[in-house]
Amino acid sequence: MLSAVLFELIAFSFAIAGVFLTARGHVAGWILGIIGSALYVPVFIEGRLYAESALQLFYVLMGIYGWWNWLRMANGTNTIQVLSIGRITLLILFTLLIAGSGFLGFCLDRFSNTDVPFFDATMGISGLLITWMMARKYIENWIYWVIVDLANAGLFIYKSLYLTAFLYIIMASIALYGLKTWRKELAKS
Repeated sequence: MLSAVLFELIAFSFAIAGVFLTARGHVAGWILGIIGSALYVPVFIEGRLYAESALQLFYVLMGIYGWWNWLRMANGTNTIQVLSIGRITLLILFTLLIAGSGFLGFCLDRFSNTDVPFFDATMGISGLLITWMMARKYIENWIYWVIVDLANAGLFIYKSLYLTAFLYIIMASIALYGLKTWRKELAKS
C-alpha cells in the first residue's frame, strides 16, 4: 500500500500538470485534473477536510463538463474564445458563495468532526463557483483562483498537508500565468 505522502505526491503531480495545461488553454488539462482530483479525495478525508473532499468529487464532475464544454466550444478548431463575466452573473455567484458557505459551514459545524467548518466550507464553495467560471472560460476565474489558492495553502499548512500547501502556492502562480495568457487571447478576439 502506498504511504500517505507518496499518495499525496502522485495526486499533486496530476493536479499541477492539469492546472498548467488548462492555463495554457489545452483541453488535456481537464483530463489530468480529473485524475488529480480523484486522487485527492482520500488525502482530504484523512485530514478531516470534508468540504474539500466533496469538492474534489465535484472537480471530477466539473472536469468532465469542462473537457466536454471546451471540446464543444472549440467546434473543430483549436481555439476557445475567452469571455469576460457580466456583472449580473458575478452578483449571482457572490450571493451563492455567501449563502452556500454559510449553509455548508453550519452543516459541517453541526454534523462533522472538522475543526475548520466555515473555512473549509468557504473554500469548497469558492472552488465550485470558480471551476464553473473556468469551464465557461471566463477570464476572471484566474484572479479568484489566486486568492482561493493562497487561502487554501494556509489551511493546508494548518492541517500539516505541506506538499498540498506547496501545490496551492504553485497553482496560485500558475493562475497568474493563466490570467496573462488568457488576457492575450481576449485581446486578440
